[in-house]
Amino acid sequence: MAWAVIRRCGGQVRAGFGGPYALDYGAILMMADAMGAGTALLADVLPSVEPVIVKAYRENADDGD
Repeated sequence: MAWAVIRRCGGQVRAGFGGPYALDYGAILMMADAMGAGTALLADVLPSVEPVIVKAYRENADDGD
């Protein structure tokens, strides 16, 4: 279930003029709660997946996508 939340909330990023720099944990945890997922597990996992997701957004932006 945690993976389903992460896949659905991949667009929940915090961005500035330099592009995405972090995930919006509040929005992701609210989505997890609405989906009936364990927010404690997500709170533990999010810091590990955050750099991967942010890096992917930056790489896609560099490619012009």
